[in-house]
Amino acid sequence: MSKITVNGDHLSDNEDEVVVVAEENLIFQDENHSSQLLNSLNMMRKNRTFCDVILHVGNTELYGHRAVLASVSSKLMELFSEDDDEKTSSPESHTVHITLNLNPDFESKILEKMIDYAYTARLVVQGHEVRSVFLAASYLKMNTIVRECAKHLIKNLTVENCIDIRSLPGIAKKKSFVCQLDEFISSQFSKIREHLSFLSLPWIQIEILTQTRQEMSLVPGDSLARLVMDWIRRFYMSAGDSAPTFDSFVDKTHMLYLALDNSLQDCTQMPSGDISDTQLVQEYKKLSKKPPPPSAMPNGPRTGQMQSAKPRVLIYNKELAEAHKPDVDSEWLVIATDKVTEYSFSSLVMVKERLTRLSILLRLNTESEEVISTPQSRSSSHESIPDMYCSVSNMSSGKCAFGCTVLSGHIFVCGGYDRVECLKSAEKYEAEENKWKTLPSMLEARGRFSACTLNNCVFAVGGSNGTTELSTVECYNREADKWSPIAPLPIAKSNAGVCSLEGKIYCIGGWNGQVGIKQCDIYDPETNQWTIIAPMQTGRYQAGVCAFNGLIYAAGGCSAWNCLNTVECYDPRTDTWTYFKPLVTARRGCGLIVFNDKLYAVGGCDGSSSLESIEVFDPTLGEWRLGPSMTTPRSNVGVAVLEDRLYAVGGFSGKKFLYSVEFLDEKINTWTSFIQRSCSSSLSTSLHEDDILNNKGPYK
Repeated sequence: MSKITVNGDHLSDNEDEVVVVAEENLIFQDENHSSQLLNSLNMMRKNRTFCDVILHVGNTELYGHRAVLASVSSKLMELFSEDDDEKTSSPESHTVHITLNLNPDFESKILEKMIDYAYTARLVVQGHEVRSVFLAASYLKMNTIVRECAKHLIKNLTVENCIDIRSLPGIAKKKSFVCQLDEFISSQFSKIREHLSFLSLPWIQIEILTQTRQEMSLVPGDSLARLVMDWIRRFYMSAGDSAPTFDSFVDKTHMLYLALDNSLQDCTQMPSGDISDTQLVQEYKKLSKKPPPPSAMPNGPRTGQMQSAKPRVLIYNKELAEAHKPDVDSEWLVIATDKVTEYSFSSLVMVKERLTRLSILLRLNTESEEVISTPQSRSSSHESIPDMYCSVSNMSSGKCAFGCTVLSGHIFVCGGYDRVECLKSAEKYEAEENKWKTLPSMLEARGRFSACTLNNCVFAVGGSNGTTELSTVECYNREADKWSPIAPLPIAKSNAGVCSLEGKIYCIGGWNGQVGIKQCDIYDPETNQWTIIAPMQTGRYQAGVCAFNGLIYAAGGCSAWNCLNTVECYDPRTDTWTYFKPLVTARRGCGLIVFNDKLYAVGGCDGSSSLESIEVFDPTLGEWRLGPSMTTPRSNVGVAVLEDRLYAVGGFSGKKFLYSVEFLDEKINTWTSFIQRSCSSSLSTSLHEDDILNNKGPYK
């Protein structure tokens, strides 16, 4: 018997074996097909053959094929897919009409060049048209053209054209492009500030009163500009609808002074009778046609603060500002600063995303000038040396919903969420050096969790890896300088509150992917086991949790999607939860912590916006009261107490993830981001300007 096979398949059995060999496959790669196809489509477009879309720009009609145009523009893909008033269809021809809402000054020939690119893969643009093509490509989301135009603009930057390019609308979203552009402007600013394009920008004029000439000579221009921008930002954000128009704000010269809380304030708000309320200030108050309403000034206790009796100089950490420049708020940004005269500075800034010229003049408030009016007496007087303040160092990156606790006198931060992913990283803040130090990363990425300290170790409990809720728990041992896994939670959950009390760790509530849960758990490090305790009366997640006077408090949070103002209190002796005094404001993602024998609920979100407000519960008063507001709104914020300071770390402002840190200054009951440098008598007399500007020296 024999087999007959054809291409390896058995057909039948015969006496003779017959084998049919398969024919060789034909494979042909036409290298010219793509170009020929595009050429054919382009010819059809020009002859209006099989065109199924007409783009309307002004009075111009541009024909094309939806499949071709959508393949190069995701914006057109969206428009072709929509069924709205901008799209009409002719039943006879099945041709779609799209009206593009471009700038009225936009020339249709620019769009024609981009359509030509879609059909030819070739873009030919004259030099003066590149900016228009860049804007149109940005609108149409033609990223390849945007990238090539940006390269061309950066390559051909000049002192003459850089301001016009920086003024292009919407470029703040092009982070890399803007960063390169700003670097050029900063490096060439001494020339740029003399050019007509810069001098034609809207102009904000600021005068800052000082007490001594030492202040005037020591303060860096960049720090001055950033302080002024902080004041402008607070002014507009606090005023809301009552804020003056941009044109009226630019129309006058603003006189400012440095208040006790290290913030600049308008001299119209200086309290009468202050030692600095001189004739100069009183004349300014009279000339101010309409003093800013109190609501328009920095919130809470910041309004009407007195000036410090002793002069001071505030310095931002320049290297930190440069390192994080791409992450700063594009609406309020100092791009470049240059010293014009001994006591005046010029800056290029963004005010509400509008490119603006900023002039700063330092003025001596003559009636408050110290007796040391001569150079000899000034140099010999110890009292004339200003107090030096430096900004608190930022975390390595912006993040929220991370673990934050205190370990061995340092603020310990681990994990968190930065919009893109959950993190493994860990770092600690050393206040005495004003520096953040990198620590070993966690075993797994986790965000939306809490951490606490127990037995000189940090415990990171539950959370989310960005996809699912976690039941895992890990522990950082300071002496071993490493993370180790411990017993997992009974159930996986994120956004739970965590604290330690009497040698045990409590995990309160949380989120299981569907709803806020009531379940609470306790961990005993001696047995390495979690045990379920009495459930809360209200299931909640993103609640502020801490231990206070032998009890566990859970404040605010969410039950499902609604923010809560209720507070519950757990007594471990009776294993029961009872309702406590409610918060003034419903808030989720607040930081709850004990400071000066009081409970502080810091920041959070009210369901629509991040909060800068805080609430304080004083047991002697028996109720929650509003405390001094932070300088920045922060939800899912980390809180920590070091010595006599309450720190607010990172969080989400409602627009961006924060890497900044601020603290509550107990002496003046105000939040600030500046710390004083400790200068002993011997150090003060030997302190040089170079040391100050380079941010050297100890901190207090």
